[in-house]
Parts: sequence; structure tokens; C-alpha cells
Amino acid sequence: MPQPLIPADFSLHKLVALIGPYGSGKSELSLALARLMARQRGATRARFARVALGDIDVLKPYFRSRESGEPLRIEGVTLLAPGGCLRDADLPILTPELRGALLDPDTQLILDVGGDPVGARALGSLRDAMVPGECDVWLVLNKNRPFMQSVQSVIEQAQKIQSAAGLELTGIVSNTHMMEETTVDDIAEGLDLAQRVGRELGIPVRLVGLNEEMASRISSSSANESSLLGDIPAIVLGHCLRPAFLGGHALAPRMNRLS
Repeated sequence: MPQPLIPADFSLHKLVALIGPYGSGKSELSLALARLMARQRGATRARFARVALGDIDVLKPYFRSRESGEPLRIEGVTLLAPGGCLRDADLPILTPELRGALLDPDTQLILDVGGDPVGARALGSLRDAMVPGECDVWLVLNKNRPFMQSVQSVIEQAQKIQSAAGLELTGIVSNTHMMEETTVDDIAEGLDLAQRVGRELGIPVRLVGLNEEMASRISSSSANESSLLGDIPAIVLGHCLRPAFLGGHALAPRMNRLS
């Protein structure tokens, strides 16, 4: 029988900010976490009355969570991002609603932060509105991205991000993949690196990102594969976002089928 990859009582602090280099998977993880929290709210298990996803990726005009505003709204998630003619701008724009969401005790906020230290500064500008003890900053680690292949190189990136944001990292998300070509070995190697980095930084691995195929395989396979993650929760990512050069900023049709 398939085993659940994320416990029913899984919960997050008021704020979870996802940060890391380009292409690490921050936007897909932000979408998945926001939708998960919204489903928990619908099942009356949540601490918060509202769930919002804040897109503060000010560095690139594609692969951003703001492309998914309407599907998120249908699922009970409020998207906070520039609109109108500024929607696709690669400018350092933070909407006033972001600060309002941070100050509202009834709103849980997932932040999709731009890659590298430049994006971290945007997050740091919101420090004064963050509730002490209720904020998590997670480094998204994809071992297949440049400068993320060794413990030392990841730590160097992490230190630059922490310095730019003025915030300490509180966890790591292991999200090593090769899109549809991902193997169990990719997952295992990425998780091993994330755990070694975590030991050096003194922070835990909080989540593992898996595509649908790997999630299905690991949850229902042999003891060796099903025990790969240990007690670390995993979240299923749908590769929902498409850039303009692949036919427009639309969501993959299967987004609404993700569980």
C-alpha cells in the first residue's frame, strides 16, 4: 500500500520564505506549499484563516508564481504580486499588501523570493514586519544547478543569501531533479548533500521535493526506496509553470489534478 509522503498534521509557521539560486525550484515549491496550506484550512486543521502567496521574485520575468493567480484563487490562495503593466516587469516592486499580510495575524504567507543575494535583499526589506519566532527562511537546494554541487559551494551561497537578507536560514528543501529524467539516485544524492549542508549550518532538512512519478514510486516501492526519505516529509511538485518562450505564461493542464 502506498505510504503518505507528508503527514496529515504537517504545518508551517506564519511566514515561510523560499530562497536559492536560479532554477532551484522555488516557484513550484511555493505553489505546492500554498495549495497544501489552503487545503488544510479547508479541512479545518489550519491555524490561519487565510493563505497568501507573495511573489517577490524581482529578478526574472518568467518562471514566476504570479503566472498562476487565477487557479490559486479558485483553490483559496490569494496571490500578492504586481499587476497590470507591471506584472511582467523585472523590477524591485513589493506591493503594499505584502506588508499587510505579514502584519495580519490571521494570514499565512508563503514567499517566492528571487534567486541569489540580489533577491534576498527584497526579502530583507520586510524584516521589520516579521513576527519573531513565526518566520522560516528555507534554502531550496537543487544539486544540479551551478555552484550547488558541493557542501562548500552551497554554504558559500547560503552565507551570501543570509548576509544580503539580514535573516538566518532555518531549513533546507532538497529539490534535486532532472525534470522528467529524474531518478531515485538523483533524489538520494540530492538529499545526502542537503543533509551534509544542514549539519554544517546547524539547520534541518525540512522537505524533499518530488515529481509525481518519483512520489508514486517511493511511496509504493520496496523497503529500500520507501525508506529513502526517512522521516523527512515530501511534497509533490507538478512543474506547473511555463515561460513565454514555450508558448506563453500558462499553467500546465495537470495543475488542478495535483494532490
